[in-house]
Amino acid sequence: MIGFETIGNATITAFDDLPVLTTDPWVKGKPYFGSWSHAYKIPNEQLDNIYRSKYIWLSHGHPDHIDPDSLDLFKEKTFLIPDHYGDRIFNDLSINYKCKKIKSNIWIDLSKNIRIKSFADWNQDSSLIIEISKKDIIFNLNDGSALGWSKEIKKIISNYKNRFLMKLISWGDADMINFYNHHKEFVLPLASERKPCGESYTYYMKKWNCNFAVPFSCFHKYSRSDSICMNKFVTPLKEHYNNYNDTNGELLPAFIKWDTNKSDYIKIEPEKNLNGEEKFENFGDNWADELDYKDKEILKNYFTKFDHLKKNFGFINFRIGNKDFTIKLSNRKEGIEFNAPRNSLIFSIKNNIFDDILIGNFMKTRLINVPSLYPNFTPYVTKYGDNGMAKSEEELKKYFQYYKLNSTNYWLDYLRIKSENIIRPKIEKYKNIYFLARTIKRKII
Repeated sequence: MIGFETIGNATITAFDDLPVLTTDPWVKGKPYFGSWSHAYKIPNEQLDNIYRSKYIWLSHGHPDHIDPDSLDLFKEKTFLIPDHYGDRIFNDLSINYKCKKIKSNIWIDLSKNIRIKSFADWNQDSSLIIEISKKDIIFNLNDGSALGWSKEIKKIISNYKNRFLMKLISWGDADMINFYNHHKEFVLPLASERKPCGESYTYYMKKWNCNFAVPFSCFHKYSRSDSICMNKFVTPLKEHYNNYNDTNGELLPAFIKWDTNKSDYIKIEPEKNLNGEEKFENFGDNWADELDYKDKEILKNYFTKFDHLKKNFGFINFRIGNKDFTIKLSNRKEGIEFNAPRNSLIFSIKNNIFDDILIGNFMKTRLINVPSLYPNFTPYVTKYGDNGMAKSEEELKKYFQYYKLNSTNYWLDYLRIKSENIIRPKIEKYKNIYFLARTIKRKII
């Protein structure tokens, strides 16, 4: 068969008779310190195709995309790594695996009928275009936004008959949602509003000029005993089709085998993963454990290296084992409190993967005089800092200069994102007005 199939969380396997390419194969582990597990089992046939693929493309550093427990299954394969500032993923994996760094916006032939283009963006995400038989084009946007490449990618996509969009669309739980206000009251996340996903598919298919879409990168559930309560915010598969408008094309089933020669598909029917709750102790955590002197130094050394945090926050407090440890950053009144088990917290800091404990959603985050972790905390700590290794003002200048020089549409997307970041906090208290305006915008654009 010449074509592709979708399975798992964010996995595409492309075929040229044999399996040629697989993307983001999370097949074994339980990422985010055991907090996430698969919503659906991967059938044996699809699992075998993943194992037999010649190339493995890895989009970004989140463990549901680069699963450490799955990597050794692909020791004989070639990992294709997008070209990012700092090259953290490439450098880390190259120690034990065969890796090839691929420059953005350059066609790479993988077989007679399959070629790809990868696009690295300044948020340490990457998107991928897969061309099959010069007929089908798959746009794998996964969790990102193709920052710096939007216009270029649209131009490429427009030249093909079948144009598939693979993008994370959901109610919004695949991020930090375990928030509390300054009164220590739980803040209902956006996911609690259960906005119809179909409207987003309609909008993004038009935006990216695609005539097919497949639900993608959103097939997880919470499994830890201290995060399992977040499952009520996970989007059921059937909800992806709610309020979908087929004017621009067809929203396909989530798990399919597509035959390029026939321009048709067969639906794959994976079983639901019925595995139940797992104790947080199984992952080395004890909520009663306290920070020792070395832990406090590790936390202080880590967070005080971020110049941007000092400009926007006065303090970060850690409530660990019912005891507080505060890092003063400036005299500002804005602050953040993290309440987490010591083991996972310190591991995330030592290994520069703070995003993992955020997205695990067992850690509780209290916002003090600040509406959100965006845009002044999360990207600077987890994206530019942990992944891009840029923490000081000087390092950040070099970081963004790299993407200015290595992105075709940097300023176009940068100005759009900046505008959204300025406007969004100001209208936080007027959510209904915001969503009405967004709906009107999406219908017009």
